[in-house]
Amino acid sequence: MERQKITLSHSKTILIAPLDWGLGHATRCMPLIDLLLQKNYRIIIAGNGDSFFLLKEQYPSLTFYELPGYNISYAVGKNASFYALLQTPKILRTIKAENKAIAAIVQKEKIDFIISDNRYGVRNEQVKSIFICHQIALQAPNNFHFMNSVFLNLHLRQIHKFDALWIPDEENDSNLSSKLSHGISFKIPHTYIGIQSRFLNFKKTASFIDNLNFDILVVLSGPEPQRTFLESELIKKFKNRKEKILLVQGKTEKHTLKEEKNLTTVSYLNTNDLYIALQKAQVIICRSGYSTIMDLAVLGKRAILIPAEGQTEQEYLAATLASKGFAIECKQDSLDIENALEKLKTIDGFSVVRENRTKALEQLEIELEKYL
Repeated sequence: MERQKITLSHSKTILIAPLDWGLGHATRCMPLIDLLLQKNYRIIIAGNGDSFFLLKEQYPSLTFYELPGYNISYAVGKNASFYALLQTPKILRTIKAENKAIAAIVQKEKIDFIISDNRYGVRNEQVKSIFICHQIALQAPNNFHFMNSVFLNLHLRQIHKFDALWIPDEENDSNLSSKLSHGISFKIPHTYIGIQSRFLNFKKTASFIDNLNFDILVVLSGPEPQRTFLESELIKKFKNRKEKILLVQGKTEKHTLKEEKNLTTVSYLNTNDLYIALQKAQVIICRSGYSTIMDLAVLGKRAILIPAEGQTEQEYLAATLASKGFAIECKQDSLDIENALEKLKTIDGFSVVRENRTKALEQLEIELEKYL
């Protein structure tokens, strides 16, 4: 029997704030924002950086507030994770400033409900506050795995300041995040809300991508200088190959399009253009950021994943998903694209996940009904 849809009240104001590390935290909030808008809630969005720009472009009629940026950078090389760890004091200062800014927004806009995607300061004691996160068990660098339990406890201390935790993944064996979010004990209510992607039930419109011919799609994202480093290395690898390449830089400052021999470079693609590009591509090369992985899973695609060095979450996800046959892992320091392209022919990719995924939008609606 089909579950009866419940019409939610439209009298409340909801604040949604995604983290500013790349675009992924913003894109995975889109199904949530769309659902709430369909229910006629008043939505306020807070954030900064490229993810902030993306949501402004997608939802120009909404009210936006800029928050202090975490501004974390990752060095290129084996010591990148330690370089990021040294920035912990800056993160803690940002959390404090963020929490102060949220208090002002709550008072001014009369916020009734807060949803934070990985922003630890986006909560308020007077308002029910939900935390969205897939990476609860933070991963230490390879030689320091004995610190994983310490990192987990420190992370849970921050998460448990919220009223509930929503994990964007499935609870069953076809999950994507594995030990990052499974097999953990929580002191607050937690729910697996399914694989959340902006491409869930997406309806495309006409795009200039329809007229482009390419074999390989490269999608770049994430903090500098690693984004630029990978772009430069991939261009070197592909400049003498026969395949036609479409490279999306993930730079939102301005829109540029350049064609040179077999390489077409575009600065940025909106949701519709990227959807069409992903569907057209025979081969996809991208980072192993979790939101990107959810997009690939929803579309049932095959991909070569290149984790950013020192981002232990991306390194873990690339290795784990490769072991399951969902994707091919290619390390940035060696960047053996030729070998990765050959291996890609031997796997089914995320088609199995696509077939078995839960109805994520329905699960999200069920959770919202508990609080609204």
